[in-house]
Amino acid sequence: MDDVTEPPITDLALPDADYLDYDEVIAAIDALSALDRARLDRLELRHLGGTDYVEGDLLHEAVCSAILEDKKCPRTTPFIAFLAQSMRNIAGRQRKKLRRQVPIDGGATRDDDSDDFDIEDDSPGAEVQIIRAENDKRAAEVWATLEPHYRGDEEMQLMLLGWEESMRGKELREFVGVTQERLDYIAKRVRRIAAKHYPKGWPL
Repeated sequence: MDDVTEPPITDLALPDADYLDYDEVIAAIDALSALDRARLDRLELRHLGGTDYVEGDLLHEAVCSAILEDKKCPRTTPFIAFLAQSMRNIAGRQRKKLRRQVPIDGGATRDDDSDDFDIEDDSPGAEVQIIRAENDKRAAEVWATLEPHYRGDEEMQLMLLGWEESMRGKELREFVGVTQERLDYIAKRVRRIAAKHYPKGWPL
């Protein structure tokens, strides 16, 4: 990751105690292991489709967003899960931006918000943004609720992150890095814990 030696210039408001501050974000980035980075690379590939990003761009954008505090990481959310969520959202915004571009003479493109002409925008609007924000909020609440149980348990964290990323079967097993038998055991533990907190259904 890029080295950052100076914190971003912000207002004088006190940092929110429920989120990682600048120094903690830098520490979390430095603490990412080679395996963490490999998993993040794998997650990034899932979200590149439909964007003009190349490998490395999404993760770079997510890390920069965290450093600049454009999006803050809740203390109860594992940092790798926070970066995964950021990459997913950044990719979604880029797809929307690209859909709003229309071709003009010479093969270039122009955004349909240009004052020169006006065409109907068929990309997701405010409703989709609200849904996306609600999904992020729900995921953060799940992480916060289960945090006392998964704290210090990397396999459970990865299981939850894989489910959040819609991974199943072989893909999930390889992502967590365990055998199918071990995966079944972790899933059983997670579901047993979740049943106590979500008797009406599992939200992930």
